[in-house]
Amino acid sequence: MRFDVVVLGGGPAGYVAAVTALQRGLRVALVERRYLGGECSNWGCIPSKALIELGNAVGLAKSLGRYGVSLSISAVDKSKVLKHVSRAVVKAREGVKYLLSDAVVIQGVGRLKDPHTVKVDGEVSTELEATNVIVATGTEPKTVPTFSFDGERVIHNRHFFELDSLPNSMLIIGAGAIGCEISEALAQLGVEVHLVEIMDKILPEVDRDVSDVIHKYLMRSGVKVYTSSQAQFAGYLNNEVLVRVTGRGGTTEIKVEKVLIAAGRSYNTSDIGLSEVGVELDNKGAVIVNEFMRTAIPNIYAAGDITGPPLLAHKAFREGLIAAETIAGVKEPLPRGPIPMVIYTHPEIGFVGLNETQASRAGVDYEVFRFPYVALGRDSTSVRPTPEGFAKLIIEKNTGKILGAAVVGNGAADVIHLFTLAISHRLSVEELRKTIISHPTYSEVFSEVVSEASGKPIHIPKQK
Repeated sequence: MRFDVVVLGGGPAGYVAAVTALQRGLRVALVERRYLGGECSNWGCIPSKALIELGNAVGLAKSLGRYGVSLSISAVDKSKVLKHVSRAVVKAREGVKYLLSDAVVIQGVGRLKDPHTVKVDGEVSTELEATNVIVATGTEPKTVPTFSFDGERVIHNRHFFELDSLPNSMLIIGAGAIGCEISEALAQLGVEVHLVEIMDKILPEVDRDVSDVIHKYLMRSGVKVYTSSQAQFAGYLNNEVLVRVTGRGGTTEIKVEKVLIAAGRSYNTSDIGLSEVGVELDNKGAVIVNEFMRTAIPNIYAAGDITGPPLLAHKAFREGLIAAETIAGVKEPLPRGPIPMVIYTHPEIGFVGLNETQASRAGVDYEVFRFPYVALGRDSTSVRPTPEGFAKLIIEKNTGKILGAAVVGNGAADVIHLFTLAISHRLSVEELRKTIISHPTYSEVFSEVVSEASGKPIHIPKQK
């Protein structure tokens, strides 16, 4: 069978590339080894948000007592929780299947035999002739020293979201976005949670003032947080795992039902014929591409996680779109940045562009402007307010250029896109002041911090 485009991988980059190519009138085949939707739909974005929504609902119910509304939560059925999560996954997966109705979808493992031939090993082995190939094979969970995945007690995110029931206790290794999100959701649902991070703060990718807020809220939720600490496998004890955690305060032995490792990913770029046909990889195993998502081999493209960080679904969406449009003849690709990132803890975090650490390392002369959530009318009306939250704008001193922004607080996941738009279109602070934001909304934190940066603050005193 001959196709204009053969896509390897049915995750965010792969299925968006396939759908875009179909819309451009191209004949498309997509090869997926397991489930359509990839990591995002099956074991990442969708199931984690379904779990977080339930955790937040419990947290909200518990908060109502302070306002004279008494609700009692007699129990959390830990198996029904994961059934809700599974329903969300199936719905997302079926949605992707529907979008690919006009493509030839083949279940199996695709490997490049040569630049124009993909060999598929599945229930029925076949070879596909391809004018162009888009590789979007994603990443795999990575383990840490002394631990080995057994799929039962030492697990990764894929194992976790395929459990029949939530555990009563869990230790999570890695306090990045995934570790923090799942920690808080589980704690709110009544699970005993221990979160271990080797760095000196949780969420290493954000500035300390942001991570400190989340650290405080995690502890309020009941999560036991260990920073500057290392976890070591110490054996199995009956149906539990014994973990030795060593940090600044010494060594602690912890027994839990499950250990979830959320400490990194490895690229699915080996054993699929990339190097054999001349596709170049960097020293970490990611595929090297240009702005058109083209590899060193002109008819082979790569998109999504395998092109390197950030490992985000919306980054993958954009790269799959660029690859397919380039094949269809588009000469000016859409930009690959700036890419916002959201962490769905309570409170939420949104950030885009440079943070203070990155700006400092780059030698940029910058200044920072903040607006506190405690002065935000909308947040004060919330049943679960986030008064420790804030919006932060990072501006280059000599040019006034917006370098980056961060929001930590209620609504941050949505508000950050106002800052992303501003950076994308290189708008100045004075231009941003022209925008009227509805009151009372969380989005007002955008106009408030912009007003402060312009030297004309409204709802906080002007600094002398």
